[in-house]
Amino acid sequence: MVMVWESLARFISPVEIAFNQAIFVAVLGLIVNGVSVLILGHQHLPNDDNEHSHHQHEHDHNLVSAYLHVLADALTSLLAIIALLGAKYLGLIWADPAMGILGAVLVARWSIGLLRSTAKVLLDRESDGELRDTIRDAIESQADNRVRICTFGQ
Repeated sequence: MVMVWESLARFISPVEIAFNQAIFVAVLGLIVNGVSVLILGHQHLPNDDNEHSHHQHEHDHNLVSAYLHVLADALTSLLAIIALLGAKYLGLIWADPAMGILGAVLVARWSIGLLRSTAKVLLDRESDGELRDTIRDAIESQADNRVRICTFGQ
């Protein structure tokens, strides 16, 4: 939200930009986040020596969250570089705040997806039908117990 607010403020009152320094920082940020994306993304690739390790990381929401965070940062750096080059060489001063808003929308979209995925895990929605049936049968095997399966978000 702060990113959108600041970008809107720059549309209304453009500020002077030190292009060379800003481009340098954005490129440095892109490199650091790009390396982080490669490292964290490598964690998702199957390993011939240990296939179980790959399957274990597949649902690691902390790892996915870190990966999405650095991916969003890398994309934001890329958007900043494009906007800064456009403003410096083509006079497109509006590109900087426009890319700020676009970056904020992309980060918000990914964040909402991660929140939904995490909520499913926290609410045990991720369990398969066989596990639910086993639990329900165990509970209902006791006298006068009935289990009603509720579906969340469907």
